[in-house]
Amino acid sequence: MRIEKQRNKGMKRLLILYVLLGIAVLFPVVSSYVMSGERMPEWTARVEELAVGFQSGHLYLFPSAQTLAAGNGVKSMDSNMWLFLPGAVYWISGNLALTYRIYMLVVQMGTLGAAILMFHRVFGRKDAEMSRFCGVLLYMTCPYRIFVSYDLADFSQVAAWMFLPLYLWAVIGIVKGEGKRSVNILTAAAALAGTGYASVVYFLAAAGVSVLAGLFGRKLWVLVSAAAGGGVFLPGVWRLVSYVFLDGFGDLGIPLKSIMPEGYRFGQFFGSYVFRDSHPGMGLGMLICVLSGVWLGFVERKRVLGENKIFMLLSVLFAVISLSCFPWDIVQRLGSWALKLVSLLDTPAVFWGMACLCLSVPTACAVDGISRHENRRTAAAVPVMVMAACLCVCVYQCGMLICRNAV
Repeated sequence: MRIEKQRNKGMKRLLILYVLLGIAVLFPVVSSYVMSGERMPEWTARVEELAVGFQSGHLYLFPSAQTLAAGNGVKSMDSNMWLFLPGAVYWISGNLALTYRIYMLVVQMGTLGAAILMFHRVFGRKDAEMSRFCGVLLYMTCPYRIFVSYDLADFSQVAAWMFLPLYLWAVIGIVKGEGKRSVNILTAAAALAGTGYASVVYFLAAAGVSVLAGLFGRKLWVLVSAAAGGGVFLPGVWRLVSYVFLDGFGDLGIPLKSIMPEGYRFGQFFGSYVFRDSHPGMGLGMLICVLSGVWLGFVERKRVLGENKIFMLLSVLFAVISLSCFPWDIVQRLGSWALKLVSLLDTPAVFWGMACLCLSVPTACAVDGISRHENRRTAAAVPVMVMAACLCVCVYQCGMLICRNAV
């Protein structure tokens, strides 16, 4: 009876923490000033085109060249699939601010739900509540994710961040043999296709990692789910192939450029709460988690095991290719197809976002490990510090965005 009461009390506390987390990441939605993000003109043009399409009875899966002219052209391969909702809301209400708020509310709450699912499967032990919550906390308050959501207003990346946890949830289920295999495969295929309809760049990264994992890990069903996801995303795949290999869509004005100068410098990875050149760091909360993991490894001699090691290796890989010194210029010299494909990235910084996504798993495990330390003061203080740092930096980042745009 006592154990059940303690469990119920723990669930209530966890629910309160998730509510606070949701409020923190939705803080900028109360202000209309965040609608002046860098990619906002293209988002607005797409939503207005979709509203006109709803009125005339047409659905535009991909935007027209006139609509894309409102942006810089790098999102020309990304579809309108996840803008149908704001397009319908704008068609009905005619209020762009309301449309934006509803869109961000749905996307942020969808991301929170997907992150909870993913980390509950990653840390499947009954006594892993700390790891689960810290993983969701680090993912949701990641400075890069907040940056692309509000400061950059990158509609494609923010939607991709919503589908990736769901895709990982399904893939981890396939690898671990948890849940029904058919459900995991169908969910993985749908989530990968959803990622593709949001962002072609994230689709290629997720599909590429899945293929490598399936081949080296000898997991046939991972390959099947990736192939099925590509099949569902066939319109986007054909559009990409036509542009890269068949010289199609020349009228879209997609820029061809070197992306190396826009990559990260090594020191920028460790930025705590302020950043320059649109390069947010890992944040103070994740930095504390990384230091805790290093301390556990070198002082306590605890090894990184299982999926934590895989996610750590992936985070290192993505971090390396996000550096400004990574030879993207050499890759682009492989041919015109390579020049076009690499230029679609726009900036290597996108891979730092993927690195932060992967890093949230081992860092959450590090906090859980420190919370079990025999020194009870340390065990209690570090998780509180991480939670306070993540929430405060998130609110600070959002607040500075509102204040800066209000001037």
